[in-house]
Amino acid sequence: MEPTEIQQVLRATARAVRGALESFEGSGLSGKHLGQYELDLVADQAATEVLLGAGFAVFSEESGHQGEGTITVVVDPVDGSTNCDRGIPFYCVSLCAVDEHGPVAALVENLPVGTRYEAVRGQGATRNGERIGVSRQEEGATAIIGVNGTLREDFSWGQYRTMGAAALELCLVAEGALDAYVQAPGYAIHPWDYLGGVLIATEAGATVVSPAGEELTILRAEQRRPVVASSPALAALLASQVF
Repeated sequence: MEPTEIQQVLRATARAVRGALESFEGSGLSGKHLGQYELDLVADQAATEVLLGAGFAVFSEESGHQGEGTITVVVDPVDGSTNCDRGIPFYCVSLCAVDEHGPVAALVENLPVGTRYEAVRGQGATRNGERIGVSRQEEGATAIIGVNGTLREDFSWGQYRTMGAAALELCLVAEGALDAYVQAPGYAIHPWDYLGGVLIATEAGATVVSPAGEELTILRAEQRRPVVASSPALAALLASQVF
């Protein structure tokens, strides 16, 4: 399948998730898995129906592995589901299509405001169809860093933000709003949290580092600690500080 065809399916999936959430009237935790909300299940059903129907295999945070195919779409139906449940307008659907060579196409959409980030391997990254690029910031002392987790020491950065939706924060790095995104010491995230955002950030010119030297493109429910920064110098500095 051509990348443009994959993109069309990812867009249809995002529309399905958005529609499912707009019509959903419940709230609160599902009681089935730790930290899982009812809205996660509703969004997951909408996403997987589209993807499986298009002939993709699916690896979802909420429902694991389903289907068969040469391309697997890694899905976080609602990244930032606590924000969504609480009415904080910073949450997204994150989709990353992976073939035998790695991530090939990604879509991350900020659902409450409709901002869509996309990337195709080797073709750059866009925000609502317009090309984007990283800030090229090199100095930690003047950088604005997105953080997953709680910082317990001062790393002398310019500023930092903890916003609760990894995929969107990686897209903010891609468009230059944030200079980097890191895991606080002791914290890590799953592939469904970062794969889509990492492809978008990489295609926008970001440097991606795995401080532990672990493979980041995985289709397993394992955690990793990626550092994604707007320049090699900033990536190296942050990796040395937080790992």
